[in-house]
Amino acid sequence: MKKFIWPINLILLKEIDSTNQYAKKYIHEKCKKYNWIVIWTINQTKGVGMNNNLWYTEKKKDLTFSIIFKPIQVLHIKKIYIINIIISNAIHKILSECYNSKNKEQIWIKWPNDIIINEKKVGGILIENSIFSKKIHTVISGIGLNVNHKKLKREWNASSLEEIFNINFDLDYLFYKIIFFIQKEYFLFTIYGEKFIREYYINHLYLKDKNSLFYIYKTNNYISGIIRSINDQGFLLIEFDKKIDFFDQKEIKFLHFSIYFILLFLNFYI
Repeated sequence: MKKFIWPINLILLKEIDSTNQYAKKYIHEKCKKYNWIVIWTINQTKGVGMNNNLWYTEKKKDLTFSIIFKPIQVLHIKKIYIINIIISNAIHKILSECYNSKNKEQIWIKWPNDIIINEKKVGGILIENSIFSKKIHTVISGIGLNVNHKKLKREWNASSLEEIFNINFDLDYLFYKIIFFIQKEYFLFTIYGEKFIREYYINHLYLKDKNSLFYIYKTNNYISGIIRSINDQGFLLIEFDKKIDFFDQKEIKFLHFSIYFILLFLNFYI
């Protein structure tokens, strides 16, 4: 599958430390000629995820690539989150529609942009933007997806698509399909607007309307709350004691559900 809404310039690399780092070096030179540039490597050695966490991949087993593009519609800096939504929605739709049509698995988008299946992480997205005069000029989106990964450590709380769906995935086919779905989701945004794509994202938010445990960096506290939605700037809306508060991604941390039950147990007996 190699059909696209907009033509792409594909840069294929045998090995690179980070596709996002490579993209940042060539962003200005390449973007003069192309609006959609995709940098794909079969072996990323030092991938970085959110909060500078390392993203571990297995050579020729996973998908690691970066997309550089210039938004057709001018986006204000306050609307950075829209790119997160577009790419998260696209990957969620691929996995749900193409590989999980019978809804055997639980597929979610963990705010702001991780893909969770059966309580385990299978993919992550790192967005970096070139901003001029409070407007987003160019977007670099790094995408990592555990596809046929075998060497997953238990402490990562991660899984792979092959492990979940019991399918040996064709990386080329899946790669081109993801690019098309991302372009399609962006196209839907240009036609129907922000509210339309945000609604899908909210409907598939991980832990939405469920009691969950969070760590609040500012107060250095663990708090039980319920995710209700996101607002029009991408902040996470959480209900604490019947009051709604909002957070950006640097202010709060999700805790794994097993830790939540441990703390509940301790509180019960203290």
